[in-house]
Amino acid sequence: MFYKLLFLIAIGTVSFYQLPVIAQQKANAPVRSFATAFEPPNKDKPLATTGGASRGQQCIVDLDNSEVPIIPILPAINQRLTLVANPIFFIHIPQTSARKVFFQIEDENEENSYQTIIPISGNAGILRITLPQDAPPLEIGKNYQWAIALICDQRLRPDSPIVQGSITRAKPEMELNQQLDRMNQIEKASFYAKSGIWYEAIATLAKLKENEPDNPKFQSIWDEVLSSIGLNSITQAKFVE
Repeated sequence: MFYKLLFLIAIGTVSFYQLPVIAQQKANAPVRSFATAFEPPNKDKPLATTGGASRGQQCIVDLDNSEVPIIPILPAINQRLTLVANPIFFIHIPQTSARKVFFQIEDENEENSYQTIIPISGNAGILRITLPQDAPPLEIGKNYQWAIALICDQRLRPDSPIVQGSITRAKPEMELNQQLDRMNQIEKASFYAKSGIWYEAIATLAKLKENEPDNPKFQSIWDEVLSSIGLNSITQAKFVE
């Protein structure tokens, strides 16, 4: 697990918080509201840590104006499914002096681990990280945990700002691909939402919003989705590299 990696490189320990994932639900009825589809059964917030010591927060340039310095864009405990072998992960980062992030993902047996360091601009906004083709693909039916940490002062430390999340790759029904081929992007996002397939739902909406940033319909849906999982403070955030 991620804390073992940190221990091995002699910078401290951080442990994953095990977050359960509900089973995929069938989507036979249209979704009346994205907020209804995405609303978790409780109001717990996504897990985010900012480091225990103040010096680790020095790489957060705008800390005073950041309610949560770094946060995963995830529902609290459920609807964390994907259908693809190489999903996209979304996190929000504040303005930071860090120019790299560390990313790791591993399965529930702490195997098939993948680690990489990714350059970032340091600008505040929503960062997307796609599991690359050369990484071990997610296997159907397996649960995984991932973590992203800002690399401050060119190295990971016990107080490095970190976020963590979980993901399960679900097995699609036989006719699912044919159904999706007949849908437009909004219909696909709605279908993913109803089915609890969070990672494709948010990725589809993000692509729509980025392709048409001035489209009020897409912005409204985006606002509704993020607000439904308690992230209304970042609805206006831009996508960053």
